[in-house]
Amino acid sequence: MIRHSFIFLSGIGEIKERRLWESGILSWGDFLERERIKGIPERRKPLLDREIEEAKLNLELHLPYFFAYRMPRREHWRLYEEFKHSICFLDIETTGLSPSRSEVTMVGVYDGREYKAFIRGINLNEEVLKRELERYSLLVTFYGSGFDVPFLKACFPSISLEKPHIDLCFTSKRLGLRGGLKKIEEMLGLEREEEVKNIDGFEAVRLWRRWEIYGDEDALETLVEYNRADVVNLKPLAEYVYSRLRDDVVNIFREI
Repeated sequence: MIRHSFIFLSGIGEIKERRLWESGILSWGDFLERERIKGIPERRKPLLDREIEEAKLNLELHLPYFFAYRMPRREHWRLYEEFKHSICFLDIETTGLSPSRSEVTMVGVYDGREYKAFIRGINLNEEVLKRELERYSLLVTFYGSGFDVPFLKACFPSISLEKPHIDLCFTSKRLGLRGGLKKIEEMLGLEREEEVKNIDGFEAVRLWRRWEIYGDEDALETLVEYNRADVVNLKPLAEYVYSRLRDDVVNIFREI
């Protein structure tokens, strides 16, 4: 999808991008082949050509930051297909809602194949988590821009999460999928194991306290499985959202 996008170009917003598509310019190659494009001053065309050439180079080198800084956050979904080989589905557990009064108890990371749980007091520390997150080019969360990312930044200041970020809470709303993650999972027919099906954030805190205070290993295991479900189910949701939004663009192309 990113190869059909122009919204990262200087001075090109959603409306101008749509006009480019409607004029038959559907890809970077189409843009570069045209000597003149209606609506773009002749003197600006070479500048935009250079930006597309720069985009091509960054894509070949698998460097997503060029697009992340130039594209509106709500359009980062367009990077999914090209960068899913280096993707981080992420979800955290905490003791409360405020970073200043609460702690991160667990960070769940899933790359589409393997799930990892970083647990406070066992294997969660700033340096380990920093090295893990630096491995990925694309971040996917559910309401992570409002909770997970600010929480991690406050609790682990040296960790940088300045990378493309698809927040499925907001991206899903564009498709009419509203509510919490579990509600959307039900809409899409995604299932969880019975033991974690009814656990919510409040119960997750109780499970952590049972482990922290009483050393209840069953409580910790259940908490890990709850986090795993939250993280792993982000992948099919992301693929569904990407497919639907991409199809919307393809339908525009078909109407031309």
